[in-house]
This record gives sequence, C-alpha cells and structure tokens, in this order.
Amino acid sequence: MNRLLKLVLAFTCISSFVGGFAFHSPSATSAISISNVIQGASKAMREFKGVKLGMKRDDARAAAGKPESSGDDSDEFKLTGDDTMTIRYDNGEVKAIQLAFLDPKNAPAWKDVVGDAEVKEMANGAKTARKMMESEKCWVSIYQSKDGSTTRITIMRN
Repeated sequence: MNRLLKLVLAFTCISSFVGGFAFHSPSATSAISISNVIQGASKAMREFKGVKLGMKRDDARAAAGKPESSGDDSDEFKLTGDDTMTIRYDNGEVKAIQLAFLDPKNAPAWKDVVGDAEVKEMANGAKTARKMMESEKCWVSIYQSKDGSTTRITIMRN
C-alpha cells in the first residue's frame, strides 16, 4: 500500500509540473496574447440602438421606433435633443446608419466607435477616423468638428 501511495503522489507531482509548464510556456502565452490583440483590434461600432446593417426595414423600425420622417430609401429618427439617426436602405435592407450628435455629452467615445483606428486631424482642425471591418464587409467612421460641438458617425456596408 505504501508503494501505491508513492506512485500516486509521484504521478500527481509530475502531472502538475507538466501541466503548469504547458500553461506557462511561451507558445501558450503567445496564443493568448495574439487572441487578445485580434479581439481588441476588431472592436468597433457595428450597430446603434439595436439597428444593424442588413436588417429588414420593418425590423429596423421595430428596434428604433417610429421615424420622424421617412422616404423611399431612408428613415430619420430623433434621438436626444437635436441628435439624429438616419437609416439608409438598399433593396429594403439597412445599408447605412448615420448619426449626428450636436450635444458633445451624448456622443460615444472614439474608442467605442472606431477602436484602435488612427485619428487624423484635418486642415480645418476637425478630427476623423475610419475602421474597416473586411470580414463583415463594412466600415465605421467618425468625424468631430474643431470645437467638438458636432460629432458624426457613419456605419456602412461596402
């Protein structure tokens, strides 16, 4: 019995050592890091208030509510204050979501819109950034006026 106990303890120690080594090995750590980078790099706005690219018009209206005005290929919605959302349709499906925030406190943070995309300053002092999401065949962009009073966001299919 004493010999069996020693074998079990030895097996447990070896298993723990090998398991711990595999968990802390460079290849395991690299795989975890690469996965985190890929997930972080892809963070970008893909929808707003439940409205997503490719949705049918009726589904988009169900998510967004009743439009303030409507046309053959678009719906205009009032958000908070003077902020607006325009949904553009192509063949009855959401092709683009355009947001206009005229109150800076209502606009989402840049990192929540375009993730890690490079922010560029324009000649007039305004800032802009764009994030391509190739796998989803769409992009998102953000524009902010020099004084920060206007922020425009577009989510669109290629």
